[in-house]
Amino acid sequence: MKHVVALVVTLAVAGIAGVTLAAHEITFKGTVVSVEPGKIVKVKVNVVDPKTKKTTAMVFELDDETKILRGDVVVKIADAKIEKGEQISVTVDHDTSETEANVVRLPAKK
Repeated sequence: MKHVVALVVTLAVAGIAGVTLAAHEITFKGTVVSVEPGKIVKVKVNVVDPKTKKTTAMVFELDDETKILRGDVVVKIADAKIEKGEQISVTVDHDTSETEANVVRLPAKK
């Protein structure tokens, strides 16, 4: 009986670990260059590579499923009022799309 319980626990832990490893999220940090409004909002960001310190322009797509945080408050795309020149952090799931934003973090408005 102990072996059966140990086997079930081992399989449960392995299953949870497998799900955790399946998501491959990457966070890009940089400065907003431009915002293109529409049903899918396109935000061009100058992303700084943390290793090389070089800047690269990337375009991220935000839709209704994107979680947007202004400070610690969740807001809708229209209420976020993303502006050129502000700092931004964009998290994407590298396994599905490197441009489709899952989470966007912006500084709190003063």
